[in-house]
Amino acid sequence: MRLESKEFLEYYEAAHQNSANRYIHHLAHSLAAVAIVLLIFRPIIAILLIPLAFLLSWMGHYLFEKNTPAFFETDQLGGTKESAIHHIKVAVGGILWSFVCFLRLFGQGPLAK
Repeated sequence: MRLESKEFLEYYEAAHQNSANRYIHHLAHSLAAVAIVLLIFRPIIAILLIPLAFLLSWMGHYLFEKNTPAFFETDQLGGTKESAIHHIKVAVGGILWSFVCFLRLFGQGPLAK
């Protein structure tokens, strides 16, 4: 499944049905995006924000969605390389999903109806 595909975005959308979980994820993805930018200017702060973003996302799944985050769904993957690629896709895909949700507010993007 390609990261930028509508299929991936719809999969991500389906895994985040609870509105509280969605808001927590958007906050976590915003923190992650800020952390990526801060890696250049303030690496220590960035390194602290990234785990916080993951923790927030995971808490949203366990507390509100009552499901396992896609980050941990690696049972169909082959080896370490495939697992690492999966983790990167889920992390970057989450940021992309939040951006697409923002675009949807204005009737734009692949998830706009």
